[in-house]
Amino acid sequence: MRDVILAGLRAHLLRLGLTALVVVLSVGFTAGTLVLTDSLDAASRERVAADAEGVDLAVMAPDEGYLDASVAATVADMEGVAVAAPRREVTVHTVDGDGRIDPFSAARVVAAPVGSDLDGDGVLVDRRSAERLDLQAGDEISVAAQGSTDVVELPVAGIAEPTAEAGDDPELTAGWGVVQRFADPPGASRVDLRLDAGADADAVRAAMPGGHEVITGGELAQRLVDGSSSREALRVPLLMLGAVSLIVAAFVIANTFRILIAQRTRELALLRTVGATRRQVLLGLLSESVAVGLAGGIAGVGLGALSAWGMGALLDDRTGPLPLVVSSTAVGWSLVVGVLVTVGAAVPPARAATRVSPLAALQAVPDGADSRAVGRARFAVGLLAMGAGALLLVAGAAAGTTGGGMGLVAVVFGAAVCFLGLLVLGPRVVPPVVRVLGAGVSRLAGASRSSAELATANAVRNPRRVAATTAALLIGVTTVAGFVTVAESSRSSVSVVVDGQVPADFAVRTAADAPIAQAVVRAVTELPEIGRVVVDGDDVLAVNAADGVDGDTARAALLAATEGHPELSVQSFVERRAEFERNLDEAVNVVLAVLALALVIAFIGIANTLSLSVHERTREIGLLRALGLTRRQTRVLLGFEAALMGAVAAVVGTAAGVLFAWAAVVSVEELEFVVPWGVLAISAVVATGLGVVASLVPGQRAARTSPVVALATE
Repeated sequence: MRDVILAGLRAHLLRLGLTALVVVLSVGFTAGTLVLTDSLDAASRERVAADAEGVDLAVMAPDEGYLDASVAATVADMEGVAVAAPRREVTVHTVDGDGRIDPFSAARVVAAPVGSDLDGDGVLVDRRSAERLDLQAGDEISVAAQGSTDVVELPVAGIAEPTAEAGDDPELTAGWGVVQRFADPPGASRVDLRLDAGADADAVRAAMPGGHEVITGGELAQRLVDGSSSREALRVPLLMLGAVSLIVAAFVIANTFRILIAQRTRELALLRTVGATRRQVLLGLLSESVAVGLAGGIAGVGLGALSAWGMGALLDDRTGPLPLVVSSTAVGWSLVVGVLVTVGAAVPPARAATRVSPLAALQAVPDGADSRAVGRARFAVGLLAMGAGALLLVAGAAAGTTGGGMGLVAVVFGAAVCFLGLLVLGPRVVPPVVRVLGAGVSRLAGASRSSAELATANAVRNPRRVAATTAALLIGVTTVAGFVTVAESSRSSVSVVVDGQVPADFAVRTAADAPIAQAVVRAVTELPEIGRVVVDGDDVLAVNAADGVDGDTARAALLAATEGHPELSVQSFVERRAEFERNLDEAVNVVLAVLALALVIAFIGIANTLSLSVHERTREIGLLRALGLTRRQTRVLLGFEAALMGAVAAVVGTAAGVLFAWAAVVSVEELEFVVPWGVLAISAVVATGLGVVASLVPGQRAARTSPVVALATE
């Protein structure tokens, strides 16, 4: 049986290779995600642990509170202690380009580590922020303590690499005196100690006054590392998106094995007649799938590691040098996923092949045709799933945010269940849609009408296959349509949300704890450039420009009226909306780039199915050629057939995606539902175009088929 399995692999090497390519892409995404997040986590841990470098002992503050400033002075005078460095980080507000304290912008002020020679008011600015703010040594950066009206100018002593905890806000490394100016309440979160050469750490720890917790530098590094890992924040959403590609791959693999096994019906029956048992045949077919999954998984791990290395190079400017960490866990899980997806997808067609009796299989025509649609049990399960999913969708949409966000959770589960039911009912749903679209295409095809009609008939004669082929593309289109609809609804709702909070052109906000002075309110109200002014609590003035006054003029008047009040910032809601939309566009582009992988896999699936279809329909194509079908008409025939598959996925997927997006948007109280017709139209055209492009190579192969040779094929 081993020789038979190896012979089968050699005989179908090209077809199985295309299937392995699908495994490579899907496993590559999974492996790349695991390797990239492991690499980011390792780099983050390394940088976090560097904060404890040179620390022999650390005096820790209690869980709730800070160490008194005198503790540092006390332990510094202890025998055996060379240096004592109080550590803490505080958050301050930065000052905008108008010289006003921005309540929405912050900077982290971090106490310098032990052994640093930073003193005075000088600070080190992280490299990314220095580049963004165009700062260099000798410049000044303006900040203010939270709730304070005093602007503090800090000289920039130098530029430093960002630490592991650095985000988008500026990170300032400063001496302890600077940190104390902004600390409220005062005190240190810990005191790092460096001991004299030859000093006994245990003796110093035992002599420590005050009963404070004292740990070694190694223990401190471990605590910092344990509390810093944030890889799951990146790993989980990426793996969820990668799951889409894995599901698409499963459909493509199952469809490919179904066709391959159908083509080998007589071969498998012959094995049965010469003594092979059903179990042996089943194990043989599954062994082929294991080989494909393992080969594709190994190549996918390599592709994933290479992709992670490339992403690490792109992220180098943000994260610093990124080591490539390929752990045995990442490799193992990636291979397991590849093999399980491949074998799981191959099991149903393999089991179905063993149920056919040898005599019936020897008499069957191995063209893979299967006119069955959906059995009663499967039909009932599909209807039940769609009904349950629809109820969850409606319930989630009706609940809104009254259930503490449970409405959106219900929508997500409902969409998943409903879509699962749609896939189960695919053989019932897809053929009627193909007929409708095919009829429309036939009317518009002109001279190619006969080819369009033949393509429609071929597409619907095997409901299970056409449903499985379109399912892969359907998943991708549905996800894209739903995501872009939610994104466009969020973008269109920005004005509603922002204006609902403060319905105005500008907002004058205070960064101080005290309310806005009445004198300032009167000064703003009396400005001729300003129209309606609404006092929103004690800390915000909602201001509209007067009729006929442009935004720049109104803003300049507001700045003049609030001169001498650095705690009052003037913010334009136009700028706020633009910033929100830029951030949203960046997120949308990243997700769409990831979802493009699912479309690529679906494209390979359509090309694979058409290629196998051409092989199994050799006699049919030869007969059509003998009856007068030209090479061009043959290519057009395959093109129409593939375009119909893409169009069905586009129509059904877009409708499903918009429906799911509607329920998700309605479940969030602040959002309004908007359909991005232009983007959805482009998505539909791309899906249909993918089908046409996928037909080019199979169509060319079919066109080159000689009618005489084709008719002689069994």
